Order: sequence, then C-alpha cells, then structure tokens
Amino acid sequence: MKFSISTHGLYPAKIENVLEFIDRVHFRYLEIVKEYPYYDVTSDDLSSYDINCSIHSPISDINIASHMDKIREASIREIEDSFRMANDINAECVVVHPGTISSMAYKFTDKILEYNTDSLVKCQRLAEEYGVRMCLENMPLVDGLLYSNIDALFEFVEQTLHCDICMDVGHAYTNAFGVDEMFKSSDIRHVHLSDNDGSYDMHDALGSGDIDFVGVFDTLERIKYDGICVIEVKSLANVYKSIDYLKSIERI
Repeated sequence: MKFSISTHGLYPAKIENVLEFIDRVHFRYLEIVKEYPYYDVTSDDLSSYDINCSIHSPISDINIASHMDKIREASIREIEDSFRMANDINAECVVVHPGTISSMAYKFTDKILEYNTDSLVKCQRLAEEYGVRMCLENMPLVDGLLYSNIDALFEFVEQTLHCDICMDVGHAYTNAFGVDEMFKSSDIRHVHLSDNDGSYDMHDALGSGDIDFVGVFDTLERIKYDGICVIEVKSLANVYKSIDYLKSIERI
C-alpha cells in the first residue's frame, strides 16, 4: 500500500520543511494542497528528494458551479493552473472538488447542476491537454455541496465525465456509506483517509473515530487497488497519530 501525507496537516510549514518531514518519517508520497504557501511549488523545490507528489486543486474561494460567471470562470482557471503544476512536477494526479450550490442559487438548482457539469467537462479536457489525471472527489454531508452521494458520483463519472475518482473515506462515512459501498466503482484511482464519528467531516486521526479502516484496507487489497492512500488530517499531531495507528495494524 502506498501512503501519502497531505500538506493539510502540515500547514503552514514551508515546503522545504514539509519535504524534510516527509523524508524523516520515511514516506515517499506527498499531496500538495495548491494554496498558500504551496501555491507555486516547482520541480526545483522537489529535486533534492525522492518523493512523488499528487496535487489537490485549491479549495478556498473556489466554486466551479457558481451562478456568477466570472467566479465560475476564475475557478476553472485556478484548477487549470493545478494541472500546469502537475505537469511541471510530474504529479500522480490532481484532485478536484465539484461545485457548490450557493445560498442565492437554491431556486434554480437545475442551472447550477448544468454549470457544474459544463465546468467539470472543461476541467477534464484541460487535464488531458496537460497530460495529467483529474480525480473528482466525493463531498461530505454538508448543505450545498454537490456529489456527497457517492452513487450519484459513480454514475456521473461513468456516464458523463469519464475521469478518475478520489474516494474520500471520511466524506463517504458522513453520508452513512459502508466500506463495500465506497469502493464499488472501478474508476477509483486515489483515496483520502481521515476519521470521524459519522456526524460531520472532522478530519481526525485514523483510528480515533468510528471508521473501519481495517475493513477499508482489506477491501483495497481485495480489489487490488494500486493507487495512493493520502492521510488528510487537520494537524501535525493527527498526522503522527495516524502513522502510529497504521503501524499498529501493520499496514506500514
């Protein structure tokens, strides 16, 4: 199993300190959230380390389903810049979030869904132009977030988008999906790991909540998953706790 650590849990350490940490804990994979201070990471920054990267496109202030044309277009440009970075650093993939129904848009949700689809189709086309893989991520159970239902996500990707999927285990658990349900799709090429108690998206350390991670890893082995599993927790302490948990269940 290939395990990675997201900069989400190491923020706001400088990229050189992040790389030193990844090397020190003997990981070989890093997921860079493309926001300050990791907005302009280049291949030169990584050249001294034997570390492979994936990229998470920006999360803050991004909405590819916005009913405001300029915001929607700017969001697509930010995701395109993530593809450019991925091409430059030879990243494994770029994780992309679906759009959001904003507070003023609930009276025309059909139009928002149309915007979301059009934007994602454009993003997938851009990913292909840059020669990188786009992985669309499932969302937690939060009002307004599109594709929190993984069955709807699986169908959308298979029938319309034809990209890869990032299965966020914590997000799926907040929607009451079991482990077997999470990994039904053959389009899953990337996995995010964090724990919670099912009530909301906590991004807590692995083993600290209610998610059956032994079952998750057994399932991934059964389906011969060969992608990356990213520890995506909210603090350095939770990164350490997650590593200790993985060691305790003999996964690393």
